[in-house]
Amino acid sequence: MAEVIVIKIGGRASQQLTPAFLEQVQAWHAANKQLVLVHGGGFAITEALQQAGVNSKKVDGQRVTEKEQLPLIESALLDKVGVSIKKTLRQAGLPVIQLGSDLEQVVAASFLDQERYGYVGKVDKIERAWLDHLLDLGNIPLLASLGYSANGQLLNINADYLATAVAVALQAEELILMTDVPGVLLDGQVVAKLTSQDLDHLKTSGQITGGMIPKLESACQTAAAGVGQVRISDQLTGGTIIQKG
Repeated sequence: MAEVIVIKIGGRASQQLTPAFLEQVQAWHAANKQLVLVHGGGFAITEALQQAGVNSKKVDGQRVTEKEQLPLIESALLDKVGVSIKKTLRQAGLPVIQLGSDLEQVVAASFLDQERYGYVGKVDKIERAWLDHLLDLGNIPLLASLGYSANGQLLNINADYLATAVAVALQAEELILMTDVPGVLLDGQVVAKLTSQDLDHLKTSGQITGGMIPKLESACQTAAAGVGQVRISDQLTGGTIIQKG
């Protein structure tokens, strides 16, 4: 069975892919790795809402999504961010297939907390069949951070959570969460490796706080759920690797 790598493209990378990113993806594809790409696009969503004169509100770091905002969000993710990523990768000779309406065949979701967050979803299940079909043909699926409820309602989903669900469903060898930081920083230095035991110690000692805690807890849970390792970095290599411990 081919090894699977799931890459969440976030931060600056979702606006412009670097030559180093493209070269690494090309190398993995040439080595017959199966690759799945997941992207968000907060910058594009914010811009689209502002242009439409719509105020964007966040609760606990999560963007509140009103139903009437969904067409703007869908267009920002698919038509702006997704199309841009697909174009760049295809120019690099990579067989990227952007999922659009067929996302409904893959991402089964439900409301996270409709009263609190509006039309924001959580992933209930990743239906593997269509992804496996695309991967078996040698393609690289590209998924926007969207999902659909059982009755076909479009929902806005956190890209980290979607990438994690895809990685667990495919039992990937690696999940890469690309961010704007080079990794987990302690005293200004990137920590090369972490396990759940290390995380417990860092939390108890107060060395990590705030928003990094849930991100690392999620990474540890992902590793425990059968994904080989989770990498947090601003590149496809280096950064911090989280493994089951």
